[in-house]
Amino acid sequence: MIDFNSWLFHVPGHYFVPLFDVDEDLIVTTKLLGKKEKRTLLRNKDMENAVIELVESNIDRADWEGLLYIMGKGEKESFVPLYIGKAEKKGVKHPISVNIANIRSNKGKFARWGDNVAYHIGDLSHALFGFDSYKKPDKKYKAWANVLFSNFNPPTLKEPIYLYLLPWYEGNKGISGLHSSLPALEKELISLSSVFYKDSLLNVDGV
Repeated sequence: MIDFNSWLFHVPGHYFVPLFDVDEDLIVTTKLLGKKEKRTLLRNKDMENAVIELVESNIDRADWEGLLYIMGKGEKESFVPLYIGKAEKKGVKHPISVNIANIRSNKGKFARWGDNVAYHIGDLSHALFGFDSYKKPDKKYKAWANVLFSNFNPPTLKEPIYLYLLPWYEGNKGISGLHSSLPALEKELISLSSVFYKDSLLNVDGV
């Protein structure tokens, strides 16, 4: 576990920011979105600025593969990963993924942390507040809600939640010391975390 955190926080260029906008009682601020006024959790402004800066400073680099993100609890030395994922630069149909294109105004998708349903903040909000949508709240995010929150109304965190962000480039070495692509890095970190943090990791079936 020490090696895991030591590696994370010594990789150049990483960001470590609060995920949610909270008050002193850890109550997360919410907003109402769209005609249906869907109640949606608010991201921390430092988190939004970090994502925007990371994407905008790298998007024109040919060797940039995208970003790794880890939602977790505890600060740096005591950081415990809860969910590990990635937002790749290249999309399925486009040279630049719709998840990161126009990142400054792209709050619906926002590098997988967008407000829309089918994205992390949107789906977590859906699980918490149960607003009308084209699908039922996802079991995955109901699990997130139960782990992160002591109360759903108002949405109150059990403890501060952070987001680790890391830009990844072709030729970078993963935690094993071998050259690793972004998808390979994600799988490697999930695999390690499923052993060292098996009681807290929210990734299911290695994803």
